Amino acid sequence: MRNIIRIGAGTDGRNRFVAIALGVALAVGPAAMLPAAALAAPATDAAAASTTAGATITLQGADGASLAGHTFNVYQIGTYTGVVLKGNQISSLGIQGTTESNAWADDAITIANGYDKDTSDDITKVGGYDAAGSIAAIDMAKQAKQLSNIQAALNASSRKPATVAGGADLTTQDATLNITVPEEGLYYITDSAGSPIIIGTKSGAGTAMSGAPGRTLGVAVIKSKSVTTDKKVVVDRDGRQVSKQGDAADPVAVTVGDTVTHTIDVTVPNTAVKFKLADAPAGQEYVKGSLKVALSGTATDVTADTVIYDGETQHGAKALPGDATLKKEDRTPADPDITVPAGGWALNATKLITTQGGKKITITYQSVVTKATAEKPSENSVSGTAIFKDGAHYTVVTNGDKVDLKSYDFTLKKVSAADVNTLVDGAEFQIQRGDKYLKLDTTTGEWSEAADQASATTFTTGDSNNDGKVDHKDNAAQKGLIAFKGLGYGTYTVTETKEPAGYASYAKPSFTVTIDDAGTAIRFAGKDQPGLTTGIDNNTVQVKNITNLTQLPQTGGALAFAFWLAVSCPLWGSGIVLAERSLKNRRKAVNLAGNGLA
Repeated sequence: MRNIIRIGAGTDGRNRFVAIALGVALAVGPAAMLPAAALAAPATDAAAASTTAGATITLQGADGASLAGHTFNVYQIGTYTGVVLKGNQISSLGIQGTTESNAWADDAITIANGYDKDTSDDITKVGGYDAAGSIAAIDMAKQAKQLSNIQAALNASSRKPATVAGGADLTTQDATLNITVPEEGLYYITDSAGSPIIIGTKSGAGTAMSGAPGRTLGVAVIKSKSVTTDKKVVVDRDGRQVSKQGDAADPVAVTVGDTVTHTIDVTVPNTAVKFKLADAPAGQEYVKGSLKVALSGTATDVTADTVIYDGETQHGAKALPGDATLKKEDRTPADPDITVPAGGWALNATKLITTQGGKKITITYQSVVTKATAEKPSENSVSGTAIFKDGAHYTVVTNGDKVDLKSYDFTLKKVSAADVNTLVDGAEFQIQRGDKYLKLDTTTGEWSEAADQASATTFTTGDSNNDGKVDHKDNAAQKGLIAFKGLGYGTYTVTETKEPAGYASYAKPSFTVTIDDAGTAIRFAGKDQPGLTTGIDNNTVQVKNITNLTQLPQTGGALAFAFWLAVSCPLWGSGIVLAERSLKNRRKAVNLAGNGLA
């Protein structure tokens, strides 16, 4: 008997290859098939005596996604024989393996049948046909478990042959990869970032099997066995909402106490059996109830297809429960419970595999920054986990991304204009961001907007413990200083509201501080009495107080003129009065003399 299995409309009942020869990425479940370009049909239906040398397999990323990160290797299971065409559909064909590919297929069948003790779904070696034909006989629609097992086993087999010529380590950055194979037939393709596939090529004008004309041969949609998270923060920059990565190349500066919006973009792994995410913050607190899930780029909210665990929402649950029955190849748990991170959340997104498989989603939520410095940023890390079935065991794929949020400090140094080495305690200041006065919770270090200036925090030079007075309880090393800590991107105005004892009240300075995201260009600029403010370095500003007008720098001339105008007006008035009195007296004397009364 010939070492061939016939597939078609014959009476032997072996037409099940119709399912497997459809060019579908079978191991990853149903795939959306792409329409093939119309091929010229032969003038008459004919049976091909043998396959045509050279054929093409096209791999395409799901939903137009790039195939970057995937590496493909192509192996031949068997060749077509006796292809019978009816127009552009194949009504019958045969599959024949080589000695090498049959040894591989036979070993894989043995491995696949050993994945499960239950023998009811073992892959049967079809009597009288070769092992390649037995694999071709698996019915994709009715024997999904057999199909999954054989695809895992083909990769696990030590008898796997060499790749076909030109079929090793294939990569692309595009959404499509065209692979030239030696001849028309049935092929096995491994994917470094996804599940393996079994795919049949077109044959001449035959672009589909007659039993499934809507499924194109030679074309597979690649659905990754991977999960990739892309995390960003959305911040206001000069009146625009921008997304930033929060890394060394794209830093983010925020003020401690700010509420920050986070986004996570991730494609739902449509071949996984479980899909979960967890967010672990440090120096942040998740704003409960703020998490939403939507299809990326749309307003379609799919939050209802997820379950959020934040330590309170799920009846106080502190963990997202797993499934202890799922085991990895080494028999360790594949789906353990996920403890809800402190201040964070965990998300069960498994239902999305069914409802939105292969689609990109955007998770949006907010957090409050509770602690951050330039040296130790506030971190927010997300981890995505997808669990895939590989034969009798499960494979766990994880991927994470992190955003760092930095805050910066600067020090105000109060000195005497007469001697800049003399540090001065007791000067009071307030700070604004934009036109909003700020107040500081000195216990937590968090800033917030004050209702008005009266409720804003007043800072005093030398008051290192922020108790509102300068005394022996303060750190002597902080004499004359105010440390403004935990500030983010923006322009701040610092205003002296009360001069220290012994210094002039008419020359209280103010200045602006501009902080960039990188914190490398903190700029100080005098505002009121600008000549009294000097930036010493990137983190220190020196502010002078005067005791008399002669200490004002030239830039203070306007005030000096106003002051002299103010204090000299009474003198001018006195002079005018005296002059007027003198003139009146002289006139009176003249009048008396003229009247002979002098």
